[in-house]
Amino acid sequence: MKRSLAALASLTIALAACSTAVPGDDASESGTATIEAPAGLDEFYHQDVEWEACEGSGAVTTECATVRVPLDYDEPEGETIELSMLRVPASGDAIGSLFVNPGGPGGSGKDMASDASYYFSDALRENYDIVGFDPRGVGDSTPIDCLPDDELGDFLDKSYPDTPEGEAQSLKDTRAIIEGCVDTSGNLLEFVSTINAAKDMDVMRAALGETQLDYFGFSYGTHLGGQYADMFPENVGRMVLDGAVDPAVSALDSSYFQAVGFEQALTAYVESCLDDTDCPLEGDTVEEAKAHLQSVIEATQDNPLPTAVDDRVVNPAIFYTGIATTLYSEDTWSYLTEALIMAIEEDDGTFILTFNDLMIGRDTYSGEFSDNSLEARWAINCVDFPAVIDEEAVAANDVRLNEDAPTFAPYFEGGDTFCSEWPHTADEVPGPFVAAGSNPILVIGTVGDPATPYQSSVNLAEQLENGILLTWEGEGHTAYGSAGPCIEDAVDDFFINGTLPEDGLTCPA
Repeated sequence: MKRSLAALASLTIALAACSTAVPGDDASESGTATIEAPAGLDEFYHQDVEWEACEGSGAVTTECATVRVPLDYDEPEGETIELSMLRVPASGDAIGSLFVNPGGPGGSGKDMASDASYYFSDALRENYDIVGFDPRGVGDSTPIDCLPDDELGDFLDKSYPDTPEGEAQSLKDTRAIIEGCVDTSGNLLEFVSTINAAKDMDVMRAALGETQLDYFGFSYGTHLGGQYADMFPENVGRMVLDGAVDPAVSALDSSYFQAVGFEQALTAYVESCLDDTDCPLEGDTVEEAKAHLQSVIEATQDNPLPTAVDDRVVNPAIFYTGIATTLYSEDTWSYLTEALIMAIEEDDGTFILTFNDLMIGRDTYSGEFSDNSLEARWAINCVDFPAVIDEEAVAANDVRLNEDAPTFAPYFEGGDTFCSEWPHTADEVPGPFVAAGSNPILVIGTVGDPATPYQSSVNLAEQLENGILLTWEGEGHTAYGSAGPCIEDAVDDFFINGTLPEDGLTCPA
């Protein structure tokens, strides 16, 4: 079964150069102006938010609250759901709230905010209240659920041979998972689109008394931020989108570009590995070493690698996901080498299995899932991007996948069987995003980004009426926190002082 690659934010902190001031742009000031609500939504926009100390709060002060939003914005008087937020108050005088989203879809903004000292610079945390939220369907915000952990884990541990029997079993299991989603989550599945999540953000902005939204989104978080900006351009304050998703491409094109991104990241890794005397890959060239890796992966279909975990083995599906996880950051390449040494030289897939489980939020030894990010990702992606079921288009895509991403092609080819079986799609799909009349929006692209390839950031910056592109010539998924002071200073100066970096600023690796 083809499983979508999730966006794991590998972030830390970054800085800048040439800049000019944004004319007439002041950071959001809470409660300084009357906040208007769209028709029928006054009670949601003007609800009271009660912050309380979060349960189990550690050394860092964290405050938690909930806001109420309509399940269906077309029927605001109907059923409602709750969204869960977490705030880390500024260490200095706050100029406003900075909403953050780590990606996914399915990632917890609450988790990102609670770890703000890891993700964001001292300067940002001094000047902003960092506000993370779990989007609808995610985490603590009326979550999507499909199956008990043990049943879900059993399905995810499978790998299907490329045979009619394998395809039939894959389809049967897919339908069983989706049936579980429908039975457990009901009509919530219909309303978890990015469009609805963007409407939720505007409710949260207003409920917190912010006249404009200051926002920092990573990976899928750029998609959510771009959707917000396109729907509420006049409400955009200072917005940064790091590791952008291109909203204007089809589901098949998106899959293709991501596969190529991972192939390029793997090529860069293999080049580095071959310079290391410990590299377990055989061959004198990158292509020979990649071919060896492919043969190792394929062999696990009939002869899965044993692991230290009872009843769990490594097959091709798990192998691909494990490798992909380590390609999100150049900092984890050394761990991939260790995992491949164990797999190839010691016939032990434990380390590969661990990285697979990290991608899907699962504890390797207990089998329990730490969150519902995978189930939420399925639901949001399938509603946002209906699967392409044109057999000729899928076949043509498979051809270019095998030409341009030969290692990862088996993981991506065949179209999206899962979403083709999903029972709901949104009335509208996201993108392209223009955000006409908005304040300037910074878009950051990383040249060696495997999950959201660089061209996607270029495209989004061009689509946005007031998009400004920043480029980091490095490796890994997203830049802020990894790219160093050139990116970090530019972002911080923009958020804190409203200072625009030079359009097209490029920061070397």
